[in-house]
Amino acid sequence: MTHETSGAGETLEPNEKIAAMAQAASRTPFATAKRLERGRELARAFAVACTNASLYPTTHPLVVQSDADLVAAVKGVMDLGFDEVTINVYKGTLFIENHVLPEESVTYRKLIEDLLARGISAVTLGSAFGEDDAAALVALLNETSVTDIESAAHFLFEHGAQAIAVAETTELDSTIHEAEERENKAQARQTYDRGVEIMRDVETQAKLGKVFDVEPLQSMVSGMLDSLFKDPAAVLGLTAIRSHDNYTLNHSINVCILALSLGASLGLDSDSLKSLGLSSLLYDLGKVRVPEDILNKEGPLSADEWQIVKSHAAEGADLLKRIQLVDQMPMVVAYEHHQRHDMQGYPEDDTHHEQHLFSKIVALCDAYDAMTTRRPFRREIRPDKALAVLMQGRNKAYDPSLTKALVALLGIYPMGAVVRLSDGTTGVVFRVNRDDLLRPRVKRLIDADGRWLESPEVVDLRLVSSETGGFALSIDECVPATEAGIDDVWQYL
Repeated sequence: MTHETSGAGETLEPNEKIAAMAQAASRTPFATAKRLERGRELARAFAVACTNASLYPTTHPLVVQSDADLVAAVKGVMDLGFDEVTINVYKGTLFIENHVLPEESVTYRKLIEDLLARGISAVTLGSAFGEDDAAALVALLNETSVTDIESAAHFLFEHGAQAIAVAETTELDSTIHEAEERENKAQARQTYDRGVEIMRDVETQAKLGKVFDVEPLQSMVSGMLDSLFKDPAAVLGLTAIRSHDNYTLNHSINVCILALSLGASLGLDSDSLKSLGLSSLLYDLGKVRVPEDILNKEGPLSADEWQIVKSHAAEGADLLKRIQLVDQMPMVVAYEHHQRHDMQGYPEDDTHHEQHLFSKIVALCDAYDAMTTRRPFRREIRPDKALAVLMQGRNKAYDPSLTKALVALLGIYPMGAVVRLSDGTTGVVFRVNRDDLLRPRVKRLIDADGRWLESPEVVDLRLVSSETGGFALSIDECVPATEAGIDDVWQYL
């Protein structure tokens, strides 16, 4: 892969390297190498036990030992803090929970085929899993008379299995929750649109020098949090909404969504998230005191104009101080959000204090949304490159841990990114796969010849080809939505 350069002429790190660094910051159950190795060992022990049971009688030492190894492998996963663990088969690919196992999907192809032949797509193993359970499970996978899920469940019951549940569908199949997802998406959009109107009123009042009511903002943040806890993807997908006419208003809401999502992923409590949400809506309020012709100037700013723009941080803090909010964090974030992680930004500070966590979060989210949004005076930067620019600025402009956490949250190709696949088709990133940030689920819209499909097709880029042993599809590049002819990305999320 060729390296790309940022606007400053610096070489950006390739997507693969960024994904590896961000993956280490992920909070998914199998994010670390040690945890993933436990999951892979479980898959290996399961496959070996089934193979040995097909070759030798149940009393053979190899069968007894492999059953014991399977029990030990299950315990090894439970020791990571699981109450139960599920082995999933999704479209011919093996997963431990929702973490893809590409190598094992090829090596243990017979295990996959044996599960599917018995109508099984998911096997859930409980913490009480013992040798009797292991013996029953491997016996089931070698019983050719069992061909459906009811017979499989009955077989396990008859053989005394106490800690095994089998299912014919897997949680990886999103079609199960389609109706619920549509409702969550609609509710989140209502909250978003209401937020835009609230921010329009706040901006108007601030420009007139009037004190505005903060309660509607707090209510909107609470509503957004409710939607976020219910369906994080439905909320995060809202950041794909772009309005060139309402850039400032949409930008504030998008930054709020990104900040709340990142804060939640970091484990902030509800009260802290509400404070962060309010801060992320009001951090740029000082720009109401900057003339429109300077804010929207297409060419480079003069030295005097730049000083006026820089004043918006202190002006915003002053405006919020006058409102006398009980929560002081919006004022702090308004003042600090351009000071940078290395404190080389503005306003200058001689106290050598560090940016508050909320200021760091808002600075990151502000930069990402600004880069990925088209403005009248410049084109947007494609999402993967914008994240690479942020990663390039870690330890300098941005906190390194937070930057990696943001990439882990959004993925290298975030929801709403328009991508061209290796087969020439074009689609929109529909969901990010936390276990593989380079391989999201994509809603394919346009075929390789440029024709729109009659209905979108969801493809999971983690799926492995049984013919080649490699991934069936990959992303070749991100492309601007307008270039692909896609007017409203959000409708496909």
